[in-house]
Amino acid sequence: TLRAACERSTAVSRAPGFVMTSSMCASALVATRASAMAREGVKCVAMGDGVDHRRSRRRRVTRAMTVGALKTARESASLGADSVRYDDKDIPSAVGSASKEDLMRWLSTRALPSQKMALEVNLAEGRGLVATEDIKRGEQLLGVDKGTLITVERAIAEAKLGPKHANLQEWSVLATFLAQQALALDNGTAGAFGDYIRALPRRTGSVLDWPEEEVDKLLKGSPSRAAAAERQESVNAAIDEIRDAFPELTVGSLRWAFDILFSRLIRLDAMGGELALVPWADMLNHKPGCAAFIDLNGSAVNLTTDRAYVKGEQVWASYGQRPSSELLISYGFAPAVGDNPDDEYALTLGVDGNDQFAEVKAQVLRDMGLNPVETFPLKLSGYPRQLLQYASFVLCSPEKASDLPGLAKTAFTGSNGIGQSIFDAARGVMNGQARGKQGVILGGIAGEIAVREMLADMCADALSAYPNTLEKDKGVAQGRMPDFPGADAWTGVAPEA
Repeated sequence: TLRAACERSTAVSRAPGFVMTSSMCASALVATRASAMAREGVKCVAMGDGVDHRRSRRRRVTRAMTVGALKTARESASLGADSVRYDDKDIPSAVGSASKEDLMRWLSTRALPSQKMALEVNLAEGRGLVATEDIKRGEQLLGVDKGTLITVERAIAEAKLGPKHANLQEWSVLATFLAQQALALDNGTAGAFGDYIRALPRRTGSVLDWPEEEVDKLLKGSPSRAAAAERQESVNAAIDEIRDAFPELTVGSLRWAFDILFSRLIRLDAMGGELALVPWADMLNHKPGCAAFIDLNGSAVNLTTDRAYVKGEQVWASYGQRPSSELLISYGFAPAVGDNPDDEYALTLGVDGNDQFAEVKAQVLRDMGLNPVETFPLKLSGYPRQLLQYASFVLCSPEKASDLPGLAKTAFTGSNGIGQSIFDAARGVMNGQARGKQGVILGGIAGEIAVREMLADMCADALSAYPNTLEKDKGVAQGRMPDFPGADAWTGVAPEA
């Protein structure tokens, strides 16, 4: 059942000109509801030195409202008039007017060194960089000079935003810069990055570019539906804030600017996590499992390859360890089921507010360095044992509240005296000796069976939220792949299907 949930649905990438079909994993298209565990709860009764887990339809286990539950709460709500796919006429006219050759000429003026890669336009992913000669593993590619980066500081200086930018977040500053410069192209007043902005695509295929009815139809039953709504709402709010300070900027130019930022912005660890647009580097496509990251090395941004390439192969980069849902929402594509090792579904469990020992359990968890509500990753390869241990404690019903600290110690740290939460392993902290193997599942074998049955129930409930089977969704997706005659993979623009 868990695997079925993970492999549940299919997504259609909406990037015009290179529309793709991609089956999604759990994180993208498995919904959970706030009532998932209320369908058939699990009761734990203390018996001597152990805990006996028994099925009970009378007791309900409440989970915190997840993304899926948020979707349910909003399902009848519209994304709003400002959320619909913006018309092409709303995008500044000069965007996308530069050719590939124009871009390469501009890059040559920015001290871009000789490259072992060439820009190709008609790849399955659209634009991408392809090896022009054999490349060894560990080679440094790109070499984009630091002066070519569009950072927040550079954007403020180039666009002369003045003190009005002070109340804007860094994303909004960069969006303001892009929109301002794109509009300035029309009257010939754009700055040093004008040619780069002219070469940016008009559309990326991200969720900001999806018609509202497409969002509702393609993501129905998925937690990604709520994520898409939240993305739309956050962008709309940011646009309102920007236009309060810069009313001359149009809504269409700003929506396009945020669309570009979500699909191209890079966080550079060597610069303290600073956000930047990195011309040329932003042509690299993401491949799941790739360990080659774009970062500043000295005075230039480089990509250190994690594998060898032969001439003609596309060179890949990592956009980070992102689940398919995030790739779909931000970039407009999703890897096929099983292709993304970073895919996961965030399962949220919490103490039932109606539990007679709810407050005590919550405090005991805090004393252990945990929270009354925790989120655990479910992957196609499995899920952490910590999930089972946490669930067994949350569900337990001892005879008296004073038993709970001892049960927590048994569940989370065992009898070895390590005062370290095993959940550090699941969180990736890995402090001290905790490696995720301390502690036990309360109730022994019976307890583990009960908790696993609960997880199966939750997955089954999540699957029931979808209107179609996986096989039917695949068929629908395949049927949504028109040839798009006249589509332009360079600008991302295609006629309406």
